[in-house]
Amino acid sequence: MSDWGFLATVFVTGASVLVIELVGTRILAPYFGSGIYTWSTLIAITMAALALGYKIGGDIADRYPNTSILYTLCAAAGTWTALTFWLAELFLPSLVQFDDMRYGVLISSFLLFFPSLFLLGTICPFCIRLLDRSREQAGSTSGMVFSISTAGSLLGALGTGFTLIPNFGTQAIFTFCGLFLIAFSLVGFVFTRRYKTVMFALMITMAITYYPATKTLNHDSAVEIIEQAPSFYGQLQIVRKGQVKMMLVDGIGQNYVSDNSQYVTPYINFISALPFIRQPVKASQQALVIGLGAGQLPMSLQNNAIHLEVVEIDPVVASMAEKHFALDLDDTKIHFNDGRVFLGNSTSLYDSIIIDAFTADQIAWHLVSKEAIALTKNRLAKDGFLAINLTSISTGEDVASIQKTLQSVYSNVRVFVQTPDHENKLSSIIFLGSDSPIKLSVSQFSENKNVTAGQIADIESFIAGEIDQLEGGLVLTDNFNPVSHQREHAQLVWRHAMRDYLGVDKLGWLLF
Repeated sequence: MSDWGFLATVFVTGASVLVIELVGTRILAPYFGSGIYTWSTLIAITMAALALGYKIGGDIADRYPNTSILYTLCAAAGTWTALTFWLAELFLPSLVQFDDMRYGVLISSFLLFFPSLFLLGTICPFCIRLLDRSREQAGSTSGMVFSISTAGSLLGALGTGFTLIPNFGTQAIFTFCGLFLIAFSLVGFVFTRRYKTVMFALMITMAITYYPATKTLNHDSAVEIIEQAPSFYGQLQIVRKGQVKMMLVDGIGQNYVSDNSQYVTPYINFISALPFIRQPVKASQQALVIGLGAGQLPMSLQNNAIHLEVVEIDPVVASMAEKHFALDLDDTKIHFNDGRVFLGNSTSLYDSIIIDAFTADQIAWHLVSKEAIALTKNRLAKDGFLAINLTSISTGEDVASIQKTLQSVYSNVRVFVQTPDHENKLSSIIFLGSDSPIKLSVSQFSENKNVTAGQIADIESFIAGEIDQLEGGLVLTDNFNPVSHQREHAQLVWRHAMRDYLGVDKLGWLLF
């Protein structure tokens, strides 16, 4: 085997490490979310696996400096990588049952990713040993190997984030990565004339390729996947259960739309009515909505003659909303940008700013810091108001912190949750902030002939569920913002609710 062959090996395996690390979060996300616990655990597992791989790989290389062993390790890593997707289906439904999600995500990451990453970690020291032919060149050889491995990791990181995740599913990425490692090992075996090993590796490759084609999942016919699409910000699915069509992001429902056009999610009924029940009512109003989702809220505002602009970070969301939820907004009204960046660059003034951009795990903390709230204040016209929708538990520390943060910027803050029995349950929580008094009256709005009794009932339910000053919490800032940690329990409750609604075993196949 030539020196270039060994250097190509460390480049390919270095790229594979980053592919596994980055795409691994997509396997864990439907069970444990894609928040800080998932990322920190997977990074820790990667570092531990590589550290042990470097040590063990070096020991093996010193005792058995054999090229065939090198490519056996590479092929073994490829085999485990290609099988990771199905191993996840085997293990994760049980491991997700831990009450503390940190234990579940730690054990899951170890079982699924540690073996392949450990095996890939053995490659660099093995190649250094095979390349190093004199002690005088040990330093330059080591430096060259690790620099090329790092270059491969750089390509793996950029290629995964910019190309693979936005365009391919998790199953396809892991299977391709694993098969590519096996194929690369086959080339190494051919050069070392290990033809029996080549035949054995080919049999493994054929088995891995054949398995997904013949495997039949026990899908619940009551849950139908209409469409799914990878995105840089998460895996999006349009799913139907009964008469309800949902938009899911990483396995968590964001919008629920009934076939009965009379039904609208209660929090949307409340928020879309705010421009008309907050006194005094302006004749013509301009609104900014941060977070598009299925488009129910912007469409409801537009149907009520509110002039609006929408900021959405993910173009795939808009495409899904137009295709499946009858979103009909002029292209000039939708800005594909981060909400915080848009607020910082905009010079427009709005009568209302509505932030509805949070999922179970990705609360976008930079939109609820004191600095971000101050930006909303700069973009509000006189007597304007800010509304924030958050799905959480009303007594949670995250709710208390957002309330305090709003109070540090706005003179008047009110918090509402739909009743009854909202305590200790997952609910839509609406925060309102303004420098003018926030007076709400339903009487005049209820006289509108286009308003249904159900809408009025939802509005009155939220008003009746107003929350007083909460204990605990802290003012969130860009410097210190632990809101994701504060809502750990709410994240767990949300995912348990989705498992109960869709079925525990459905979350995996829905995502992949």
